Amino acid sequence: MRYDRKMTKKARTLLFAACLTLFALAAPIIIGYSQGYRFDFATKRIVQTGGIYVKAMPRNVNVYINGKFKKTTSIFTNSCLMENLIPKTYNVEVKKQGYHTWQKNLTVWETQVTEAKNILLIPENPNFTILTSDEQEIIDITSQIDCSTTSSDKKKVIEADDHEIWISFVKTQNNQEESLGESEDKIFLNRFSEKIDKVCWLNNYYLIFNIGDEIKIAEIDDRNKINMVDLLQFPSPEIFWDEENSKLYVLSEDNLYVSANLLP
Repeated sequence: MRYDRKMTKKARTLLFAACLTLFALAAPIIIGYSQGYRFDFATKRIVQTGGIYVKAMPRNVNVYINGKFKKTTSIFTNSCLMENLIPKTYNVEVKKQGYHTWQKNLTVWETQVTEAKNILLIPENPNFTILTSDEQEIIDITSQIDCSTTSSDKKKVIEADDHEIWISFVKTQNNQEESLGESEDKIFLNRFSEKIDKVCWLNNYYLIFNIGDEIKIAEIDDRNKINMVDLLQFPSPEIFWDEENSKLYVLSEDNLYVSANLLP
């Protein structure tokens, strides 16, 4: 009986020592994990994680990272945050049925959140109807629509010639420029082989313009690549963007067309 009790006491001592050792080994790992530390198998070192913050319109869009679904944006904030990401470059896609996909490679840095907060998904098949073919009515309507080269927030200006589009930033009172991407004071949007016609601000972060028969919409976030979509084609169109009512007027072959609301 004594022998059994003695062995039991010894076993308990060994078990306690083993648990204490495991706790001593596991505690730093648990604490590190809770503070965002992960082992990066690619670089074979322990790193602190970062995140990607996405804000997009319309509501309830799906966010994918490296082809895998991650989250749906909140119906209240139109945003979501992907946390605990190993520092590296990720392919981010924002999708919703009936809209063109937004896609960009974004780099995550240690302890930092990379933001993509001005995403606008463009409808794939926008609805246009003929408004009028009366010449005087066309003049009366289009003359009231201003196509400004300065964004509504007064911070950005379009600089375009026949083949290139640039965006310059207006200096604020503290003599600093707002920066959207990698550029500090100017963004080169794109160069086109065909002649660019009218260029307008769709909103503070997107442009609408036409090249030949194609009407295009492009973002101005120059990280990795610029998302640009072909909205629609009209024969020799002249465009008039009504930012206040989110409607596009298109004059083509003596007919004035108007879209449904393009912005959510």
